[in-house]
Amino acid sequence: MKRIVVVTLLMTICFSHVANADFGSMGCLPPEEPFPYKLSKSDPFYNAARSEHQAYLEGLEEYIKCLDMERSTALTQLKNSFRQFMQNFGKNAVFEYPTTKNPS
Repeated sequence: MKRIVVVTLLMTICFSHVANADFGSMGCLPPEEPFPYKLSKSDPFYNAARSEHQAYLEGLEEYIKCLDMERSTALTQLKNSFRQFMQNFGKNAVFEYPTTKNPS
């Protein structure tokens, strides 16, 4: 019984966190692809399908802009962190990679 209460409580906390989340801080999410309609202009759903596909392309543009901003942020963080690494460790500020032993 305690497990059910604990699981229910955890699920409630998680769902409330997701409901209150700022989805902009979750990173870049691509738009959902439209169904690949191939309709004639005389089809009554032609305009709706065209609008859906246009919205998808506009969403892709926003997605790419978001990726560009994320990349820029990451590069700035890398540059600042590396600068601090150099200041803190001076001549010892080199990347050390573990040596791998040859299995032969």
